[in-house]
This record gives sequence, C-alpha cells and structure tokens, in this order.
Amino acid sequence: MFIVIVGCGRTGSLLAGSLSRSGHEVVVIEHNPESFALLPVDFSGFQIEGDAAENDILKEGKIESADLVIISTGNDQINYLVSQMAKLNFDVPRIMVRTIDPAVEKMYENDERVEIFSQISLLAENMINKIEREGMR
Repeated sequence: MFIVIVGCGRTGSLLAGSLSRSGHEVVVIEHNPESFALLPVDFSGFQIEGDAAENDILKEGKIESADLVIISTGNDQINYLVSQMAKLNFDVPRIMVRTIDPAVEKMYENDERVEIFSQISLLAENMINKIEREGMR
C-alpha cells in the first residue's frame, strides 16, 4: 500500500516506522526538518520537507497516488484543511486524521472517507472499558 503521512512528530514518526517495516511504501511530509530525526533508523520511505497545506508539496509527495493519507500534525485546523485537500483536490480514497480537541470531531461528521482518531476520546474510552471490564476493586 502507498501511504502518505503528514506530520512527523511522535505519532507520525511511529506510524511511518511501523508501516515502513511492514512493507508499505511510505512518504512523510513535515515542515520542520528537525522532526525527521524522530524517524527510526530503519525507515525506508521518503521524506519531504514542506508545508502540507500547499498543493505543490502534496503533489511532490505523490498524494494523488496514495491509497491512504494519515494526517497527524499537532494542529487540528491544519489537519482539517489537509484532509479536505486530500479528499477534494486529490480524490484520496481513505484518510485518517488525528484530532487533539474532541470538539473538532464535529467538523468531520458525515464524511465517510475520513476516519477520526481523537487522542482524548480514545484514552477516555479505553479507561472506561477497563473500569467496566474489571469493576471497582
């Protein structure tokens, strides 16, 4: 699978390394070149320095050929903008977006191609499931 990852912080770099090791073709787009140092040494994909909110940078990453785009910057507004660009400008079939503020999830309602991963919501859900599974000790 050809995967474009936008954002090379802790989440993006971890995903890039794991997906690369699994044999996927991975391109990482990041505006801060120092963040590429977070990629594992065995990362075999490509790195593109630039602002993913610019069409030319997304084209350089060959986003139009992507099977999946993962957007994991630390900015919910940028994540939303890039998700819409991926969907509307490049017709990417599957888009995964990390959100920070759970209130932002409403922006993606009724968007079947975009999957949302809210750190806070996922953490709370896991904790609640654990409490319900184990009960109060």
